[in-house]
Amino acid sequence: MTDTTQGQPPAGWSWAHFKAVSLESGQWIWGTVEGGFNEKMSGSQIIVDAVIGCIPLLGDVTAVRDLIAISLGLSEDPKKREDTWQWVLFGVLLLALIPVLGGVIKGVGRLVVRFAQDAAKLRGAARAAKLAEAAKSIVAVLNHFKFIGNAEKWLLKLRFADYQGKMAWALDEFTGRVSGALDAVRRKLGSVLPDSMLQRVDALKNAMAWLRVEFKKRIPDVIKAADGQLREIQTYIRSGGETTSRTVVHEVATGEKNVTYTQEARLYEEPPPTLRSERGGWKQNPDNPKKLKDIAEIYQHEPGYPDLLAYPKDGKYTDIAAFSGRIENKELASGQKLFRLFGPGDSTLGVKVRESYAGGNWWGLGEAPATPEAWRGPSAVLDEFNRDGYAVSATLPKGAKLKAAVGRVSEQISDKIPGQELDGGGQQAVIQWGKTTKDELIAIGKRVIGSGKAETWMDPATGITFEVRKTPWADGDVNGTIGYRDIPGQGKVSTQSLREREIADKKYKDNAP
Repeated sequence: MTDTTQGQPPAGWSWAHFKAVSLESGQWIWGTVEGGFNEKMSGSQIIVDAVIGCIPLLGDVTAVRDLIAISLGLSEDPKKREDTWQWVLFGVLLLALIPVLGGVIKGVGRLVVRFAQDAAKLRGAARAAKLAEAAKSIVAVLNHFKFIGNAEKWLLKLRFADYQGKMAWALDEFTGRVSGALDAVRRKLGSVLPDSMLQRVDALKNAMAWLRVEFKKRIPDVIKAADGQLREIQTYIRSGGETTSRTVVHEVATGEKNVTYTQEARLYEEPPPTLRSERGGWKQNPDNPKKLKDIAEIYQHEPGYPDLLAYPKDGKYTDIAAFSGRIENKELASGQKLFRLFGPGDSTLGVKVRESYAGGNWWGLGEAPATPEAWRGPSAVLDEFNRDGYAVSATLPKGAKLKAAVGRVSEQISDKIPGQELDGGGQQAVIQWGKTTKDELIAIGKRVIGSGKAETWMDPATGITFEVRKTPWADGDVNGTIGYRDIPGQGKVSTQSLREREIADKKYKDNAP
């Protein structure tokens, strides 16, 4: 069989009859089909359009077209098969097939791939400029998707690894539907299509079978490469080019050795997306007494442990809402690190803030943070809760056991000082110290504030040695600077109006934060 005469339908049919057969076989777009036998459109393009028409419910039509083109390239071109970013792009386009959210991820993914390709040979200032361009472009794209809320916050939470399972599903869905569509094209039009087009049908079907097996083997490497480049862009947005220390949660498991900043950041980014709020922070647990059944699913008091239901405030269980997700009654053991920030009373942005104490009941788990950003954000300690500048830290000695209520910090949105939003995500513990321990820590904290000199003290009741000291940022007032929403006209890419929310006031029994 030879190709048909330019500009004429095959087999001597009329255009009307060919249109009817085309629609029956694959729901072809007639405007494309009518020009399909002109020299301006290749046989491959015609087949692609036919296949796209057969799978109208698969998602993003432009992504399907691109996926088919990349499929042919990867299956036929050895150079493309050796290009990591061709595989990453294929994976990104597969995610575009996910209804609703897929289009968002595709937009981000394609720009991440473009940045990786453009910046591969760049260094220094040139690479930094390309990074800034990529970050700005991605946020601008995200701003078009109103349902995601604040574009920057959404992007900072994105991990392609969270969609690994969906990527494998989309691969099976895509290759299966394309193969089925190709079978339909061959069955309906095989007797009238030219040999060249039939060869393309067979080539594309073979490509689908090969890709289904090959890409599944490559998914882990694809995810690793995509997330690696994405983290570089996220770091730029998060800290304006500073280090990644701001992402660290300081969550160290008992007995775990050589925990790196990368591992800690990974722990910060991995928790279940179902705990995310609409604005992107860690969703607060219910605090309404009418929802005790829901609260019971995430927390139940046990004798000997702090009781988070014992001291409601204004009729609400604010201690429960200070956590996001399950709260465990856990016996902290030797090697566990604790920290707590405190400071004298003063004012922040014109609002009076009370004194906070070294002997409170709310503690962070892990190493004491090295920067105020690494503390306030993950610990979600609003400026209105307490000022800072001083820290108390401890490591549980061998044989020590300390009962605590432990869980993930929930987001906090300011009430008294409007505009501050802190995502939470760190690990916190409520510890009910004895009166002697509490009073001594408070006294030491006051002395350190007055003298500026660090002190250590071993608590005879628990055997724990506490170190109380000034923080590295104590001499500079950083209160009123962290976690505030963008003000329009100040050069930020996006803004978001605050919604009315309940605030979980981090108080427990003694009203110490």
